[in-house]
Amino acid sequence: MAKKSTLTMACMLLTVGCTGLQTNSENSSKAGKNNNDLLSNSDGNDKDDDIVVEIAKERDNRQEDIKDSHANRIEKNHSHHSSSNDESEISRASEKNQLNEDIDNIKITKLFDENSLVDRSMPNSQLVLQKLSELKRKQQEILKHGTVSQKKTVKLQNDLLKSYSHWKGTKYELGGDSPSGMDCSALTRRVYREVYGYELPRQTVQQIKVGAHIPRENLKPGDIVFFKPEDTNNHTAVYLGDSLFINASSSKGVVISTLENTYWNKYFKYGVRVRMA
Repeated sequence: MAKKSTLTMACMLLTVGCTGLQTNSENSSKAGKNNNDLLSNSDGNDKDDDIVVEIAKERDNRQEDIKDSHANRIEKNHSHHSSSNDESEISRASEKNQLNEDIDNIKITKLFDENSLVDRSMPNSQLVLQKLSELKRKQQEILKHGTVSQKKTVKLQNDLLKSYSHWKGTKYELGGDSPSGMDCSALTRRVYREVYGYELPRQTVQQIKVGAHIPRENLKPGDIVFFKPEDTNNHTAVYLGDSLFINASSSKGVVISTLENTYWNKYFKYGVRVRMA
């Protein structure tokens, strides 16, 4: 009886052991399967992730291409407009710099010496000297407080006087056009050439036809002033301002004269504002 119980117990233990082994085997198998499934799912997810990432990259690339293309178009358009604007700005800046440079040149340029410009032997020399002194005082005031337009006029007046100084004292010679002698239209022509780089006609009758006629009260520096004396040739000169003009006088040669002189006041006809365009 004892032997039978022992045998029965041994069989039961054996059965439990087999069952445990089978359970462990199944668990291991399931665990292995689960691990394989995880690996499989992991590989699959990786592939899906790669595909998603790749598609995302392609989409991103297309979006970037579109953005880049759009940005390029904007940049080109902006560049085109900027280029045009830049050219316009450069042009304006250049004009402004040139104007500022001209004005700066005026500030550092020594103004004329009125005493060296006047022929003391001519009639009304004191009046001319007085008018030149007044003109100089006005210029000094303009350089301190004047407008751009006024400063440009000051520059023009000094350019005219510089040209005059080249020919001051040259004797009058009808038909002459050289340092040894010149007439009124030759002087007018020389001054315009040196100051404006513009070539006037040689004869007086032609010079008065190259622009609009201007009354005395509207004269500006650089205008031609035209005189028609009785029983003598027509006469032209270059207006300086404040009634003064650069003149080739038949009696004194190249001098500065004034419209306040009785003779010139009497025979003044009109000014001529030359059209140089």
